[in-house]
Amino acid sequence: MKKRNFFLEIYDEFVYCITWPKWGDLQVTTIVVSFFSIFLSLFLYGVDVFFIFFIKKLFSLK
Repeated sequence: MKKRNFFLEIYDEFVYCITWPKWGDLQVTTIVVSFFSIFLSLFLYGVDVFFIFFIKKLFSLK
């Protein structure tokens, strides 16, 4: 009986107590997060390429 009570309380919490975002807000937030994820990955790729180039030049001095 305790498990049933537990799951009923979880259901009540999800349905009646949580404020879910509106569909438009969810779409805008998803686009913003996707944009910054792509931007950050490209930025970090650029920094990585720069440091690889720099380290190769530093250690290839003759």
